Amino acid sequence: MAVKNPMTSCRIGLGYDIHRTKLPANGGAASVVLGGIEITAPFSLDGHSDADVLLHAITDAILGALADHDIGHYFPPGDEKNRNRKSADFLVFALGRMRSAGYEIANLDCNLICEQPKIAPVRHQLRGAVADLLGVSIDRVSIKGRTNEKLDAAGRGEAIICQAIVLLNEIR
Repeated sequence: MAVKNPMTSCRIGLGYDIHRTKLPANGGAASVVLGGIEITAPFSLDGHSDADVLLHAITDAILGALADHDIGHYFPPGDEKNRNRKSADFLVFALGRMRSAGYEIANLDCNLICEQPKIAPVRHQLRGAVADLLGVSIDRVSIKGRTNEKLDAAGRGEAIICQAIVLLNEIR
């Protein structure tokens, strides 16, 4: 009887997303959506959907682990059905594909790269919200805030970047 190699029962996916910042129209209040949570910021993010850079990167990481295209393949930015759409919808779609393929989230690690908003004060709230969306315990979700020390678009406050890596385990 052949013994199954444990390394073939897990998959790793890497996700990345970037969104430009934009100032609010008419001097209005500004906020960004991260992990499905609205967070006060000196700007909002420009995007066809709600521009949730965190959920977009996580969605791409899951699809990547499955070797299943990317977020833009399933949800093209020019498609009017996706205008102002909640990014949680994209994540739910990817999770459905993941479960159909017989996998579950082992763990997720994310870097949010921005000068503002500061991630540390909302880190636990973000971890909880993402864990709830993924249907996993919070100890499987890591979200870290990083700055680029005023270098590049993220460092100048012109963009927010997110990197996400996910480990999927085969459901036995």
